[in-house]
Amino acid sequence: QNVTCHIKQPDLTTKMKPFTLIFISTLLLTGVCYSQTKSFQVILSPYQNDHPTEVDEPQIYRLRKQALNADFNIVKLTNLDNHRKDSISLREIFEPVNGNYIYYQFVSTFNGRALVFPGEDLKDSIKIFHDILIVKTNNQNEIIDAFQYTLEWAERPCQYDLYKSSNTSNVTLTENMEISTLKFVRTEYWDENDKFLKEKGTIKMK
Repeated sequence: QNVTCHIKQPDLTTKMKPFTLIFISTLLLTGVCYSQTKSFQVILSPYQNDHPTEVDEPQIYRLRKQALNADFNIVKLTNLDNHRKDSISLREIFEPVNGNYIYYQFVSTFNGRALVFPGEDLKDSIKIFHDILIVKTNNQNEIIDAFQYTLEWAERPCQYDLYKSSNTSNVTLTENMEISTLKFVRTEYWDENDKFLKEKGTIKMK
């Protein structure tokens, strides 16, 4: 007598359900996380060929770049001498990187006095310089941090000419703001009488 055996096949649909649910959940979570990630965005302001301010006149810091969801490259800023190779690499140190803040870059063009050696004419010491000022704020434009540096600084250590704001508590970045408000202090100094930024200047947001 022939006996027919019926073997019950496993329900693959049932077995796959937990994996399917995990897969779908992962996709949903990934989508949520992706939608909440804010993209880094650089906003360039129109280039202007600034006329330099005269010697001993208050400087004008004009907005040159703004970036959203950005930050400072603090590793390079605190190690200028290790990362500076030329004028191009120096400028890149002050460029924005990905982060959680609003980044501003200002540049002041001014006539200043270069170092004069014995026998040189004093009038030949007047040259054009550029101070770069970077500021980061929160969404309410309250200042979190700020640095200033003279791009033509040629002496070592480079870090000696880098200034960091010592006053960012409850300070909001505004049009016509005086940089003295930020109380810039050299990041490295040897003389207590030469640690504060002496230059005067005004910030122009437009």
